[in-house]
Amino acid sequence: MNILIVHAHPEPQSFTTSLKTTAQQTFKKLGHRVEVSDLYAMQFNPVASKEDFLELNQPDYFNYALEQRNAAKQNLLAPDI
Repeated sequence: MNILIVHAHPEPQSFTTSLKTTAQQTFKKLGHRVEVSDLYAMQFNPVASKEDFLELNQPDYFNYALEQRNAAKQNLLAPDI
């Protein structure tokens, strides 16, 4: 079985990180394939903002959904999106 663990905690010595590590090791011992996405290590930014676009279609009035639609068509999404 393929297992994805999404981990989001800034402290490597936290209880949450210990739970992630224990789950990862346990699943591997049981023969499963485990992938971990550590959002803090990836410097993942969860906030949707104007910075998601290389340029704005309507800079005077920001509407995320409309800008997203335009950016997808024009290939104007920021590289990390």
